[in-house]
Amino acid sequence: MEEATQSGSTEGVIDPPSPIRQHVKWKMAHTKKTGLMTSEAAKEIANKIVSHFQLRIVIIFVYSMND
Repeated sequence: MEEATQSGSTEGVIDPPSPIRQHVKWKMAHTKKTGLMTSEAAKEIANKIVSHFQLRIVIIFVYSMND
């Protein structure tokens, strides 16, 4: 990166990955190695998280169609 800055070339420079979102970290922390949630309450919350993001995607799609 330092060499690229000095030479002015960005060839071969890869942007760092985005940080993991908090809801993804939460789901990872409440998921067993088998893929099952740690409790029934965690499963319900995870389903609400998924529903929320699916709704956001639909809203964004609808607004983009109206532009």
